[in-house]
Amino acid sequence: MIKLFRNIRQRLLTENKFSKYLIYAIGEIILVVLGILIALQINNWNELRKQNRLEQDYLIALKQEFESNLVEVDRVIKLNARNLKNAQELSKYTGPEIPDITEEKFSQLFFGVIDAEVQYSPGTGVVNEIISSGKLNIFRNKELKNALAALDGLMLKVRFQEKEELAMFRNEIMFLGQDQVSIRKMAFDTYGELFGLEKGRFLESNLHLLTSMQLDGRIAGFIYCSGHLGSRYERLKKQIQGIITIIDTQIE
Repeated sequence: MIKLFRNIRQRLLTENKFSKYLIYAIGEIILVVLGILIALQINNWNELRKQNRLEQDYLIALKQEFESNLVEVDRVIKLNARNLKNAQELSKYTGPEIPDITEEKFSQLFFGVIDAEVQYSPGTGVVNEIISSGKLNIFRNKELKNALAALDGLMLKVRFQEKEELAMFRNEIMFLGQDQVSIRKMAFDTYGELFGLEKGRFLESNLHLLTSMQLDGRIAGFIYCSGHLGSRYERLKKQIQGIITIIDTQIE
């Protein structure tokens, strides 16, 4: 093709047909420019197709990750609600006088508050990969990008309440029990013999702990934090559900 164009140019020049040569040269330039533009457009289409394919792959992976996280947030909502219920029940028995409650019931409520740490543990592999690789802008939907950004801020608040507030009161209740009663007996009253450890011989009763104002204050703090954390978890669940809904509209 290049050789053909060269021959035509040479023939027009040798025949002194300069005007026709000029027109031909301009036409040839236009053809070259058009060829370049078409090639660029094809390349843009290919790049756009690759971007769309990558976006779809990330959307599918994100949906799977957030569906798993939805199961996880349901787990901690139930666990936190159980601990909160035990704390609320236990708070009914604190006061200046030893209440009418059995050792076994007291021990079960006490361990029902402290025996399980409440902590949301989501999968973050896909989200972290997207953010660390700078691929957040691959998503065309602004609502999705805003929802992911809002989720990060909500997670910071959840983490603070879990680790800095609720965990603090849980630990203080635990340490208070270790200092003022026989945790060994309480564990035996709740779970029976564990690992060959019987109830021990130090105390016949642990109910005097219920007359401690320190316990009352820590139980109250636990209830407040657990209640607020439950609200955070519900907001987190709603945010995750919203993200999944947006993703569903974007998956082709």
